Amino acid sequence: MFKKNIILHIGLNKTGSTFIQQNIIQKKNSNHYIQIGYKNILTGKILEYLEIPTKEKMDNILKIVSEIKEDNILISHEGLAGHHYNGFVDVNKNFKLLEKLFDKPKYIICFREPSSIIYSGYFQRLQKYHSLLFEDYINKDLNDLFKSKSKNFFQTNYKIFNYNIIFKDYLNIQSRVLFIEFENFFKNKEMNIFNNFVGTDFQFDWSQKINKSLKDLIYLEFYNKFILFKYIKIIWLQINKFFYGYKKARDVSIKLIILIRLLIKITPKRYLEKIDSKHQILLENIKNYHLKDYNDFKNKLSPDFSISSH
Repeated sequence: MFKKNIILHIGLNKTGSTFIQQNIIQKKNSNHYIQIGYKNILTGKILEYLEIPTKEKMDNILKIVSEIKEDNILISHEGLAGHHYNGFVDVNKNFKLLEKLFDKPKYIICFREPSSIIYSGYFQRLQKYHSLLFEDYINKDLNDLFKSKSKNFFQTNYKIFNYNIIFKDYLNIQSRVLFIEFENFFKNKEMNIFNNFVGTDFQFDWSQKINKSLKDLIYLEFYNKFILFKYIKIIWLQINKFFYGYKKARDVSIKLIILIRLLIKITPKRYLEKIDSKHQILLENIKNYHLKDYNDFKNKLSPDFSISSH
């Protein structure tokens, strides 16, 4: 096979992946073949290979790669490393399979302070499961989580976000890995290290706001207690569906947010502040649980191959 420079942006979820994907796909480079998401042929084939690896699947992928005229191939999909829907149990297996598939590929890994990435993931689930409580989302039984086969999940466990374990294999090959800390990347807009690693001259549009969390959805915990609200919600959503239509769960939640914000204006603050306080306590507990391991992980990162605040 003609030697290609394979760069795999492999996750994690809720670390600005969609923002990165939309920016790189809009600014194609003549010497870079770019694939994002799972709906394209190459990425889809790789995901199938990671699910059930066979020589036939591997040969098919390598054939597709060999027919690409560009020297550099950049593939971006948040699930290539593994996923928290099953506690990241596939991370080591996926790493070995990707190493076997390609000849020393390069990896881009985005990570985020554990309590922050967990809370962002909760809001994503809340857009679909409007009655989901934060304390239920973060406390799924670990044995059940590790055996989970369905990606249509609505729970995880906060204890699994130890990056020393998740990224153990990648820490051993840091000369081929760019670790990007979500908070530092977006705060300082650090494009030079990214471009040097990828071999491009991308300039991202930092003003874009993509998949912004719909934080007022947490107050459904209070409003869902009232039968009257449930009737109002049904009528409200049906009216909006008639005029605007819904293409996905987020569209429904955006309209629901408008109703919630109207109700907030007439709701005594003490009821909503109680929910805010409960969430902040849970987030602080998660942060403290991971603090030592998170700092240890960041201290392991090479300054030459990371965008991180050590």
